[in-house]
Amino acid sequence: MLIGLLTRNPRGWASSELIKAIKSLGHEPFYFNFRDIAFFIDSDGSKALVRNVDLGKDLSAIIVRPFGRVSLDQAIFRLDVLYSLQDLGIPIFNKPSSIEKCVDKFRSLYTLKQHGVPVPKTLVTENSILALKHVENLDSKFAVLKPMFGSRGHGSTRFVLGDRDVMWEVLRTLQFTGHTIYLQQYIEHGGTDIRVFVLGYNVLASETRKAPSGAWKTNVAQGGIPIPLKKLDPEIEDLAIRAAKTLECEIAGVDIVQTKEGSYVLEVNSQPGWRGLQSVHPDINIALEISKYVISKAKN
Repeated sequence: MLIGLLTRNPRGWASSELIKAIKSLGHEPFYFNFRDIAFFIDSDGSKALVRNVDLGKDLSAIIVRPFGRVSLDQAIFRLDVLYSLQDLGIPIFNKPSSIEKCVDKFRSLYTLKQHGVPVPKTLVTENSILALKHVENLDSKFAVLKPMFGSRGHGSTRFVLGDRDVMWEVLRTLQFTGHTIYLQQYIEHGGTDIRVFVLGYNVLASETRKAPSGAWKTNVAQGGIPIPLKKLDPEIEDLAIRAAKTLECEIAGVDIVQTKEGSYVLEVNSQPGWRGLQSVHPDINIALEISKYVISKAKN
């Protein structure tokens, strides 16, 4: 079978691991970028071409890696392409509706809350005056300002709620530049959280992530230290699987924080990295397990 890998960089760590894994299973990886696609709509129907490959006819499945920074036009087009390929019968991991929900922090958090998954208190508005007025409702000493679209902790900033002058300048600038203000309750977590890797709605592996000394971000991309978690608390396992199912993520990185009051889902990543997780779980070949799963669901 020809297994598609939509990636910005086939030499990136995760993509190269997937390419090796697909080959080891006796199948052929076909890596390409969204910019390689020419989509035709004509009297005979629709088709997406990359070089000499008709994606709708020749591919048996597609694994989608992160989009990266894109314009609104590009984001809409890329999701449209994924929906169209899905309509042509190609299994896509994760499905475009899942990616669409997960890349939008507001949509994913709202959906999780609607399905009873505990999430931090969050305030979203375009109005800096309203943001400053209602931020006290987050009920915490700190508030975390996050980009609506972003990953790996990039762009997230923590504010002391008492420092109103600094907050006002930042919030006013965001409004002036046409950005949405997304403020979240800072949950005290002692510098650690849990990343659960879910595959096919089962937990494949998990880790505790510890923030560097003096820092609060636990993301491995921001210097967080991965620590293997061999035995996952059943409550955390159930929470991670519920979150992934709610957003229909067959491949998911679920970030969870535990407190005395309970556990909260911070985020569900529909295109997760796993380099840190792999480093503390040498007994599991994560790329191989992903490839096996995708091939088991692929179109013959």
